[in-house]
Amino acid sequence: MSDLNALLEAEHPAAARLLSPLGRRAFMPLGVPQQAAESAQCERQASIGQITSGSGDPLALPALAEHFQGVDLRQAFLYAPTAGILALRQAWRARMGNVVGTLPIVTNGMSHGLSLAADLFGCPEHPLLLATPYWDNYDTIWNMRTGAEMRPFPIFNAERGLDIAAMGARLAELSGPACLLLNFPNNPTGYSPTEAEAHAIAARIHAHPHPLAVICDDAYAGYYFDEGCYGRSLYNLLVEGADPRRLVVCKIDGASKELLFFGGRIGFLTFSATGPAGEALVHKASAILRGTISSVSAPAQSVVLAALRDPNLAGQEEEVKGVLKRRYTALQGALAESGVDALPFNSGCFALLPLRADQNAQEVRRRLIAEQSTGVIAVESDNALRVAFCSIDESDIPDLVARIARVLHR
Repeated sequence: MSDLNALLEAEHPAAARLLSPLGRRAFMPLGVPQQAAESAQCERQASIGQITSGSGDPLALPALAEHFQGVDLRQAFLYAPTAGILALRQAWRARMGNVVGTLPIVTNGMSHGLSLAADLFGCPEHPLLLATPYWDNYDTIWNMRTGAEMRPFPIFNAERGLDIAAMGARLAELSGPACLLLNFPNNPTGYSPTEAEAHAIAARIHAHPHPLAVICDDAYAGYYFDEGCYGRSLYNLLVEGADPRRLVVCKIDGASKELLFFGGRIGFLTFSATGPAGEALVHKASAILRGTISSVSAPAQSVVLAALRDPNLAGQEEEVKGVLKRRYTALQGALAESGVDALPFNSGCFALLPLRADQNAQEVRRRLIAEQSTGVIAVESDNALRVAFCSIDESDIPDLVARIARVLHR
């Protein structure tokens, strides 16, 4: 453990200073998975406690195996390595393209990836800066679990552009280690930065003088519908020219949204650190993963790996993106025609409708259920309604907006 911390202090001072108390303690002992891996090529294998044929193959019950046609049963039915199936980690890295950083760790969905980053870097002494409104699970992951103070700043300014000045003001308040969370395409607003906004964000972060862990929540990566969008994760932009004395970047993405495998719970966590420092962070994150869920579902990992190897996958993804863009366009048109206000949205799955001061988000939401048989989400922090256009057919969107307008315009 001390060797890992000393290594980080020498190779990546920002990561070392940003470690939470748990992050500093995190260390993978020479336990069962590691000892079994060392003996994997032995002729007689009596190391790991999984029931097999005796020659390394699973004793898969037909009642289960029949549902895994076309999937390697050995891969799907036996324990996955703690950090994930190596071939899947490599395939996801290839999907990300030319990125700098570690081989991704496989996580149990996006929330688990975020929670691993919070465990490593979050604590009462390291506040979390993030734009508001934000996904409510961030409170649970950071504030409830790690005790980190939430320091929000408005996502939009008075002109309804990204409020980069507000982010900068929050950064200027800091005098020590902290975390900054960036979620684009954003949940709940459905906004992604323009090219100019993306570069302005990166420039302000690169100028920050204190240790900072930037968490890129890329849950909705790839869903960009306006030509003005930057159109990719801020991760690479932040990593370029990042000073290891002041900045470490974490990228959390996954198959949940990108491959529409919501119930599969397959996410990925990548660190910007390279070489021994990157290996040390992967080791620490793996130790925390081992101490909570042991490893991520092997069947779900196997299915995602099979999909990534499918030559038809890219075309199938483009079809879905086309469907969502048409829904986005339909919603833009219906909102304009009905006179229902929406904050800027250009990507992702959502639009956020701000309410008047005399309207209450929860009351309006309940009225929509009772009077219009319409379900939306109340965002109480900003007194607004979140509309998930990803889950409604294009042809039904005008009627959806009309039902909302009937309640809002009373």
